[in-house]
Formats: sequence, C-alpha cells, structure tokens
Amino acid sequence: MYLSVNCPRCDRALGQISPDGLLQIQCSSCRQHYGAVYGKLSGWSSQPEAMLYLSDQLPSFYKRRYQFRITTPGRSLRLLKFSTPGLQDQIPVRPSDKISILYSTCGSGIKKLLTINNHSTGQKYHLPSPIPGLGYLLATRGSASLAIALGMATGAGVVATTGLGAIALLMYSRLVDTAELTSPDLEPDVPGDARLMSELELADQKVILTRRIEQLRHEGYAHRDFIKRLSALKEKMLSVGAALYTTRIAKIDRAIKLLKQRINQDRHLVNQYAQTIRMIEIELEASYLAEQLPEADDFTSTIMGKLDELKAIEARNRNLWLELEANEEVRRLSFG
Repeated sequence: MYLSVNCPRCDRALGQISPDGLLQIQCSSCRQHYGAVYGKLSGWSSQPEAMLYLSDQLPSFYKRRYQFRITTPGRSLRLLKFSTPGLQDQIPVRPSDKISILYSTCGSGIKKLLTINNHSTGQKYHLPSPIPGLGYLLATRGSASLAIALGMATGAGVVATTGLGAIALLMYSRLVDTAELTSPDLEPDVPGDARLMSELELADQKVILTRRIEQLRHEGYAHRDFIKRLSALKEKMLSVGAALYTTRIAKIDRAIKLLKQRINQDRHLVNQYAQTIRMIEIELEASYLAEQLPEADDFTSTIMGKLDELKAIEARNRNLWLELEANEEVRRLSFG
C-alpha cells in the first residue's frame, strides 16, 4: 500500500507516493507545487553550530545542522541538508527508520521544507516554520544582502564590490536556516553506498533478465512455427517420392532436431532466469527491510555466479543457431 500525501495548505489529497518513493505534484485546489521523498534513513548526522558565542555569562545563539541520506524503495539516494534554530536535537529520527519528507517546489528545486514523518515510530515533525531551500533563499531574500554590499562600494572598487557581495551572500546563507535536497553520487567508501551500488546492479540485472525472457519466448514461438513449415515441406517431398529427396529430407530432420533442442534449452533458460529474478527480488526486499543480511549469506555473488552459468547456456544456443544457419534447407525456407 502506497503512502498518501495531503496538501498542508488546504488539506486536499495530493496523491500517493510512487513505488520508487518519489512524488512531484500540483494541488488541484490551491495550485501549489509539492514534492515528497520516502525511504530508509541510511545515513544521519546532527551537529550543533554556534552562531554567536561570546562567553558563558552572555547569551549565545546556536543552530543545528542535519544531514539525512534517504535510500528510496527505487534504490535512488537523496541527500537532505537543513538547519533548525536552537541547540537541541528536535527531529525524532534515527538510522534505518522509514521516513518521508514533504516540501514545496520552485521549478525543479526545493522551495521550502514542510514536514518530516517517521513511519517507523509514527512520529511526525511539523517544522515551526517552513525552512526555505538554499537556492530559493539566495534568489529572493539573499539578493538584499548583495544589494547592500554593492551599495557600499564606489566605481573604483569593482573587485572589492564583488568580494563584499560574495561574502554577504555566504554569511547570509550561514546565518539563516536553509534546506537543500540533492541526488549525490554513490561512493564505495561511504557506509551503505557500496551495498546500494550492489543492489542497483542487481536491479539492472532484473530488468535485463525480464527482457531476455520475453525475447526467448518470442523466439520459441518463431522456432515452433519454423518446425511446422519444415515439417510441411518434408511432407510434400515424401508425397512426391522419398527416394528423390533423401538427402534434403535428412537435412530437414536434422534442422527440426536442432530447433527442438534449441526450444528445450530456451525453455530451461526461461525457467532459470525466472528463478534468478525471484532470487533478486528476495535479496532486494530483504536488504531494504533489514540493515544488512548476515555476512555468510552473500547472495549477490551467488546470483552473479548463476548468471555466469546461464551465459554459458546462451553461448551453446548460439552455436546451435550457427549450425542451423549452415543447413541448406533452413536457408532455402528462410529466404524463400
């Protein structure tokens, strides 16, 4: 059952998050654009940062910076960076929790981060005020800082003006609370990324095997039809006289035998590929539900080894087809 999302402004149903864990939609009522990401929290950090600290006796101002690495059911990785005012950790999530985030969009980027739901614990964190996206913030309120910095410079200080403007924007982005959602590249040395890369490889293999099964089934229909045509040709030869067509009938019999052998091997391949797909599905589902499988259960290498065995059968099938193509009666019937 897929998660449903409601518009935070008018509470109308927006729709359901897709099986890959993502959603981009416009509310039909208030016309606001929203995005959502659902997945497993595969990485998490929460660090306090002093914005103003003079001494223990004077008031200090802090913000807390968060990083969430969210692995979606579709095996994509999203990195959410945001900050909240204050020193305390307020977000009720921990690694391996299933979470979803809802945000408003501006073009293809995040406009404001709105809510964070922890589906593992049933907790929901409503941000005291929506956290603006970094790009959206710098494009709106941040431009005021740039204008102030530019106004401080005169004609002879163009280089200084540019530097002041950049510093003003940098300081502004650090002082305010911001949010940023990206799709980072996977790094083998980052905890969890290596396994995700392995899962993506398995998911790609599943797509390849599914397509190959359809190809083999289509080829099976074609081979059975070709056997019928060869058999019909043989019957015509026999009706005229078996002695006249002895050599050609022998070639037809050989071709039919090879075709039947190819059909049987293809049927075996289809069954093995279907079994491998089920193994991949089990591995992906188990990996997503658990933090990791026991180290002794190296199913990924088992699956890859099985695929190598099936590739050897595919190679034998190609050799059969080469022998079929060399058959004179097959060539005659294939090319009319």
